[in-house]
Amino acid sequence: MAKYAYARTLQKGQSLNKQLQAFAQFGVPKSNIYVDEKAGTSTSYGELLQVLKRGDLLIIKTLTALGDSYGAISTEWTRLTGSMGADIYVVDMPALDTRVGSDRAIVSSAVVQLLNFCDEKARNQSALQAKGIQSAKQRGVKFGRPTKQYSNEFINIVCKFCKKEITLNQALIETHMKQSSFYYHVKKLKESGMAGN
Repeated sequence: MAKYAYARTLQKGQSLNKQLQAFAQFGVPKSNIYVDEKAGTSTSYGELLQVLKRGDLLIIKTLTALGDSYGAISTEWTRLTGSMGADIYVVDMPALDTRVGSDRAIVSSAVVQLLNFCDEKARNQSALQAKGIQSAKQRGVKFGRPTKQYSNEFINIVCKFCKKEITLNQALIETHMKQSSFYYHVKKLKESGMAGN
């Protein structure tokens, strides 16, 4: 039985260090650690599948190393433990160890059933949410931030500022705003044509 480990970047800018540090305690040779450093790639995973044999142990830190959705994780779990006959140990979930017990198929089957249940729940939730959004749109509900309504007083202050009739400090005092917020609203008013250039 050979030991292998697999880690992948799950999101852009995420570090692999925690995943790789978790493998140190299991005595996995460096040559048997496969890493996909770029989010969305699986080149090393494909290479791992070429060398992984029946009875070998694959160590992963988290289930999401196998995929981005419950369905994808379930598919990979089934391939690895089923048709390939490899064992899996999940560091973050020690109960997910197909080597435990007399019948490894029980653990594998339970994990697949749980992942399929979660996948179905997620799909149903997404469908229900989409239905709710569609229904709300049909009722005329608007999504997103509401458009800012400017008072005539605020517009006058901005116009005076743009015409250099008042200083920035005077405008900030009169509007009770920070400089960055004030400039943001000045820009919006200029874009809408409500304040001069």
